[in-house]
Amino acid sequence: METALYYVYEMLPLTGFLVVVTLALITTFFVTSADSATFVLGMQSTNGNLNPPNYVKVTWGLFLSATAIILLRSGGLSAMQTSIIVSAFPLTFALILMAFGVVKEFNKELPSKNEKPVEHKK
Repeated sequence: METALYYVYEMLPLTGFLVVVTLALITTFFVTSADSATFVLGMQSTNGNLNPPNYVKVTWGLFLSATAIILLRSGGLSAMQTSIIVSAFPLTFALILMAFGVVKEFNKELPSKNEKPVEHKK
């Protein structure tokens, strides 16, 4: 499945150029994602500082890189996917609670039966 795009490229002109552009885009995606992750983790670990020190971001970057390397070497992509699912599972409960909170707040915004809706002039 991962190589399907490259098989499609073989049927198109400028195959080499398309492969280089694709690799550049994938690299850009991973680099910006890693940068965002280290920035957010740096902010969270410095009590919400909007400009975390570089040594904090570098430390988080090294930790994330080491984790990814260990997971890929120990079990490949399936180990990486399993760890993501396991670590994200507790977030499910927080998201469900947030959804109930949003519904509760929306219900507060509804006009009561005795209250007339506000009409806006155009």
